[in-house]
Amino acid sequence: MKRNSVVSQVRGYLLVQFIIIFIVLFVYIINTYSDINKARTTSVENMLNVYGSELQNKLDNSDALMEQVLYKNTELELIQSDEESERVYASLRLKSQLEEVVTYNRYVDIFVIADAKYDNCIDYESKDLDFAYVSAVRDYSLKQAAKEMANAKWKIINLDGTKYICKLYVWQSKAVGTFINLDSFMNKEQGQESDASIVLKRKGTSKVLGNYGVSIEELDDYNPVGERFYFDETDYYLQAYASKNTLVGFLTANVASMLILFVVLVSFTIVIISFVRKNIASPIKSIQRSMVIIQNGDYEYRIEEDYGSEEFHLLKETFNKLMNEIMNLKISSYEKQILMSQSELKAIKLQIRPHFFLNALTTISSLSQQNKNEEIKLYIDSLSKNVRYMFKSGLHTVTLGEEIQHVENYFEMQELKYPGCVFYFIDIPEELKSWRIPQMLINTVIENEFKYAVAMNSLLTILIKAFSVEKDGKKYLQIEIEDDGKGYPKSILDSFNSGAITLDKSRVGLSSLKRMLEIMYEEEGLFTISNIEPHGCKNVFLLPEKPVQEIRDDSLIKID
Repeated sequence: MKRNSVVSQVRGYLLVQFIIIFIVLFVYIINTYSDINKARTTSVENMLNVYGSELQNKLDNSDALMEQVLYKNTELELIQSDEESERVYASLRLKSQLEEVVTYNRYVDIFVIADAKYDNCIDYESKDLDFAYVSAVRDYSLKQAAKEMANAKWKIINLDGTKYICKLYVWQSKAVGTFINLDSFMNKEQGQESDASIVLKRKGTSKVLGNYGVSIEELDDYNPVGERFYFDETDYYLQAYASKNTLVGFLTANVASMLILFVVLVSFTIVIISFVRKNIASPIKSIQRSMVIIQNGDYEYRIEEDYGSEEFHLLKETFNKLMNEIMNLKISSYEKQILMSQSELKAIKLQIRPHFFLNALTTISSLSQQNKNEEIKLYIDSLSKNVRYMFKSGLHTVTLGEEIQHVENYFEMQELKYPGCVFYFIDIPEELKSWRIPQMLINTVIENEFKYAVAMNSLLTILIKAFSVEKDGKKYLQIEIEDDGKGYPKSILDSFNSGAITLDKSRVGLSSLKRMLEIMYEEEGLFTISNIEPHGCKNVFLLPEKPVQEIRDDSLIKID
């Protein structure tokens, strides 16, 4: 299979990086535009609400002042009295009332009471105003009073070039009302700092009646922002506008800066490619050539080239060190195989005990003296099977079924020597009989039973059972061998459980089993012994599915 070089892969990754940078640039511009537009909209809407609330508050307070003056005020009737003196005194008292309600009120610019019948006008200003402004308001109020009756409604008027928002109550040739200088209110200096404008309009028209902020008459270069602010009981509303050019200018500056950054990234990427080629790709190819040489069988080869970077120098030293370790491990592995072969021979010698054959010959001789020829034949057949099986033993595995078959054959042979002295029961599920276990594992324990627990004229019960268990997420086969004899001596238990491998010569089979399992599975604690109540002993094996070390079948001693 063809493989790409590291440099080609890096180029591919960098191309992907360019695309990602471009996408990030595009997404950044879109998100920035959206965020700034939302922030500006929120800011303008807040300004609109604050400003509209302030004007609405002025209107509401103006209504309250007019109601305060109008409610059950007899002086308003007296200013049209037939007696001149009553009219004069009533006018003075009304003037005093206006002073009282308007002096400390910041909501009304001019409060007017006009009487068209006697051409009399009473007013009070909340601040010093030019006489021309006051005179224009008086003339307007007297004209409205002359109508004798008119609906009270807020409206915007232009008096000698000055815009007012006013409301007049007109009845019986009298007019009472308040005037708010709209030009003064809609042209606060602080509004000039923003690129937005708050525009006052009347429903159904597009004419700008007043604006706060940037002064605009034509709205072509501005976009409406947010919702309208409608005033209660009026035909007027406020609408916020923002310049179209502000966001465009911002985006142009940001796009230019991001493009410059993009060019810088591209240039830096080219530098990275050159650096990768010189300081990474070339050393990797050199190391790759060295690996091919070693793969072809030259295990003595070591990397000698001098690399400029600290990392590749460390890699070279580590690689050479690992090769030395591998060679040492190979030598160690050969030595371990030799040791295993020696252990196998020792295991065979332990199984072929001279006393076994002596006992067998003694048993055959005894049966011969008793003229039990049939029993002799059966005994010799069982003995030959045992010897054949024993000569194949060592550090290798057989199926659990094979081992049990040999154990049953061993029981059959020993029954001729100890008739009626042993009752055994084997409980092993059929599906576990294919599990591979070390050869002579169970048989060695059974031999130990006949050597130390079986006696003439007494019955010994032996139970052999096997089942699967799971420990630390790993599957094991557990084999338990129990009897109801006298049990193990305390000295044997203490020595075995303390971790001692070498026991006294009378129990050398147990130590052989323990050592054999440690060699084959490279795991400790796979064989334990204990006594059970009220009497008897228990042997437990815990066997993994596969051994780590095992003698091959072709190295075993074979007997045809």
